[in-house]
Amino acid sequence: MKEADARQIIEAYFNVVANEPDTGAFVELFSPDGILEDPVGTPPLHGREAIRRFVDAGKSKIERFEITVREIITCGSESAVRWSGDILTRQGERITIDGIGIFMFDEQQKLRHVREFYDVTKLLAVFS
Repeated sequence: MKEADARQIIEAYFNVVANEPDTGAFVELFSPDGILEDPVGTPPLHGREAIRRFVDAGKSKIERFEITVREIITCGSESAVRWSGDILTRQGERITIDGIGIFMFDEQQKLRHVREFYDVTKLLAVFS
């Protein structure tokens, strides 16, 4: 996969999850049997519907989510991404979080498996 193609998909991934009210565009970035581990160490989400439910639940608790992609390194059909995010919860709490994502693509340039690494303890108050 070309780095420019990977960058386009990854930037769309972060843009739609943070800015689109409908999660349809987000889940369409995944293959039908795509997997999302967000974060790694929690049960993986299998398939578009499971991913949609997860994202919708998160969006119900977040007022605003701004994500900055810091660096993308692509090798073969995978990319490692360093990112940071600023979150404003519906309760008015501000959270800053840094993370690294591992993105694996299929032959159709859909996300086959995404693994997100970040400090989940910062988000526990929001999602508990």
